[in-house]
Parts: sequence; C-alpha cells; structure tokens
Amino acid sequence: MTTENTKGNWLGSNLALGLLVTLLSVFTALTNYSTYKAGNEASDLKAEGDRQLANSNTEYISASQFIIVDYNMYDNYYVNVDVDDTKAEYYQSQFSDDLTASVGRDDPFDDQYYDAMYKDAEDLFNEAFATFDQAQVLDDKEGGFQFAMLISAVGLSFAAYASLLEEKNRLRSVFAVLSIVAFVLSIIQYVTIVLG
Repeated sequence: MTTENTKGNWLGSNLALGLLVTLLSVFTALTNYSTYKAGNEASDLKAEGDRQLANSNTEYISASQFIIVDYNMYDNYYVNVDVDDTKAEYYQSQFSDDLTASVGRDDPFDDQYYDAMYKDAEDLFNEAFATFDQAQVLDDKEGGFQFAMLISAVGLSFAAYASLLEEKNRLRSVFAVLSIVAFVLSIIQYVTIVLG
C-alpha cells in the first residue's frame, strides 16, 4: 500500500471525519459566541453613545438658556450703569461666573466665554462620538467573526457530507481536504480579528 493511498484512506476514515466534524462544530460554536458577544457589546456602546448625545443636546440647550439670561442681565446692567448704580450692581451680581470673567477681560461675550459655557455640551458630544467609534470597531469585529463562522460552517458541511459517502468514494477524501482547508482559513480569519 502506497503512502498516498494510506493518506487518502486516513483522510476518508470515519475517525478523521469524526474528528473534523467535532473540531469544526466546536469552532463554529466559538465563532458564533464571539459574534454574539461583539454584537452585544457594540449595541451597548451605541446605546451609551445615544445617551451621551442626548445629554449633550440637553447641555447645549441649557447653556443657550444661561447665555440668554446673561445677555438680559448684561443689557440691564449696561442700561443702568451710571444711571442707577443700585440696579446696575444688582444686575451685575446676577452675571454667571463666565460672564463675570469675560467682562473682567474687557470683552463681554468673547470666544472664551462661549467656549466655557458650551464646554460640558462639547465634552459630551465628543464622548458620544468616541463611543460610537468604539461601537464601530466592535461592529467590524462582529462582521469578521461572522465571516469566520461562515467559513467554518462550510467546512463543517463538507466534513458532514464526506462522512455520509462510502469509504471507497473518492469524493470523501476531496471533501475531507476541503473541510480541513476551510477549518484552517476560518482559524486564520478568527485569529486575525482577535489580534487586529
């Protein structure tokens, strides 16, 4: 018996096919779990990003309202300065800390004032999109795991079909080789996603 025939017989043996079916089944389950896990984490991050974005919008609206109040206080202060000092002092005492700092710089409502007023909203906005970026990375991983699962499932179907054929059928060994190739490719895809 030649080595080639021995190899062909081993590839087509029930033991080899049973081992392939087992390995591919386990690996398909692993890739399916990895897909599920990445998808869930991505969904959680998207929900967190949506929450941060909503909070950013709320902070932006709130800051805009405080700015309107500051404008009203400043207008009333400006109208009363050197006319009615008591009123002017009252309105000046109602300035926000950021407006007081801006007036102290001799430039009411300067860029620094707006930056300070909208800082919380901007920070939350940036956090939201950083979270969305993390979710996108996990979405990409999920797609990669799905591809590894697809390759593994195809290999599993080759191994399962080969096990249904008679031992003397040449396609049995061909399908066994195809299932091994699919198994190796799916492992490479999986490891690439995990390490990437």
